[in-house]
Amino acid sequence: MRNAIAIISMLLLGANSPTLRAEYMDLVVGDKTLVQRCVIQGEKSSRMIAVGTPGGFNYAFDALYCAPTLVWQGGFLDFKGETNGRGGSGCVVLGVKQRLATAQVPFRIGDADQLPGDLRFQGYRRDAATGNPTFLFNVDGVPIEQSISSPEPNVVALRFTFSETGTAHRYYKLDASVHRRVELSDGLRWTEQGAIEISSHLGEATVTIHLQPAEAPFVRTVPFLTGETVYKNYCRACHSIDGTKLIGPSLKNLIGGHRVVTRDGAEETLIVDETYLRESVVEPQAAIVKGYEAVPMANFSSVITADQLDRLIGYLSEL
Repeated sequence: MRNAIAIISMLLLGANSPTLRAEYMDLVVGDKTLVQRCVIQGEKSSRMIAVGTPGGFNYAFDALYCAPTLVWQGGFLDFKGETNGRGGSGCVVLGVKQRLATAQVPFRIGDADQLPGDLRFQGYRRDAATGNPTFLFNVDGVPIEQSISSPEPNVVALRFTFSETGTAHRYYKLDASVHRRVELSDGLRWTEQGAIEISSHLGEATVTIHLQPAEAPFVRTVPFLTGETVYKNYCRACHSIDGTKLIGPSLKNLIGGHRVVTRDGAEETLIVDETYLRESVVEPQAAIVKGYEAVPMANFSSVITADQLDRLIGYLSEL
């Protein structure tokens, strides 16, 4: 797995100059679901939990009100707002936000129009195989577990599990008018108050929301970075340009120099050229420099654009 934390850690270390601010710092989802507590730009809550899945389905769960609020497709989060400068300006979602249109506090017990008197978020547990979270919370003494998934594009399934039965019905407030349609599992029905009634004897319930498709695709404005800036943002933490040995080999006098590398389990000596430099960035495990096997380099193929890579290679070629 290309570990997202390893990637973001290298980005953070690369931006260690007090006068340098990286243009973006993406959290990249690997082969397991990534869960990140954060503040999201444009959202009021300070207790968001963002979840990114390997398939590109992402969502935000508001731990303050115990409810998922928005979803998006594609990339996960740009984390720079929480790391650059003094931080605290929030993360940017890398997709078009689609609102689930739940009430601020959607779960009600006994009365659909009555806000809970006692609402407690109790964390989440994660599936050992997939990393998918199940959120745990308590509404007026009723323990509830909730998981969120996307069985197909523009469809979001909210699944609730109740470990205890009782006498009071449960209600989930959701504005269905903004969606294409909302499907309810057996035992659920709409009430006159515009809430979904969940019978007290049910142990499970599923609400499936068919979203209106996003009106426009997500287009990210890619900043222009010089080759030197790309190096400072992403490479400097591990690779010097003055011959100093760090956790990665120095980049001084690269072009035309000789490197002993391990490729497919066998040692070989190669002459450094642009082809090798590109491979080192986008497939860093393909040819590992002898003596630097202990700390595998992160894969930057999903972080650096093709144009930025061209400029980086040009900069390194002149060192």
